[in-house]
Amino acid sequence: MCPATASREKLSLYELHLLTRVTMEALAMIEKTTQIMAQYAGRDKSLRSLYFGLILYSTKLRREKAALLVAFAKQMSQTRLVLRQFNHFAMIQACRNAYNTYVNGPTDRVEYAFVSGITGIYTVYGVVELLAWLADAKLIAMDAGRLFKYCLYMWISALICGIIKTARQIMKKGLRKSKDEQLTLASLGSDFISAINSLPFNILWAGKLSTRTTATFSLIASVIGLYKLY
Repeated sequence: MCPATASREKLSLYELHLLTRVTMEALAMIEKTTQIMAQYAGRDKSLRSLYFGLILYSTKLRREKAALLVAFAKQMSQTRLVLRQFNHFAMIQACRNAYNTYVNGPTDRVEYAFVSGITGIYTVYGVVELLAWLADAKLIAMDAGRLFKYCLYMWISALICGIIKTARQIMKKGLRKSKDEQLTLASLGSDFISAINSLPFNILWAGKLSTRTTATFSLIASVIGLYKLY
């Protein structure tokens, strides 16, 4: 066998090995994605990422096309709202678990206070959001706008608790051993920036950020949340 032929066969074997490896990695990614999309968190983070991605892209379009894209994106947000209504029983169970932890005595009382506080806030949030949704559909006689504002206040409160809790974990573990917590902090911080901008009264940077800026921060938080599932 001449050297040129041997070289071509060697290259072909390398290409075959590379193709096989890429195929296996692609199949593994598909399998992992299937598992993630079978979970509520996977679907929610995907819809959230798609929503803010579309909102961000709409800022680069002309007004008419942007309006159509925003209207389409709002369907993603509405879908997330509907899916969240199936979380009430899970949140009640989370509150029950938090109570059992309290009865048994938490090992870290500060950590427990933040975790249980966040759980309690999101449990109440879910109920208030349900009422706001029903009021918005004119099924009950309540002020939907006011209820959605309460949801915003509770979300910001939960974000603050989460930021403090995560920062404390990073301080305890150190920067080298807290990569996951650092990602979580970046996600919470990005959401916090967008949430403050949505406040109806003049505090910090409320109402001062552009749609493109808030969509960018929200998209960062969404992508981080989706990435962490992998």
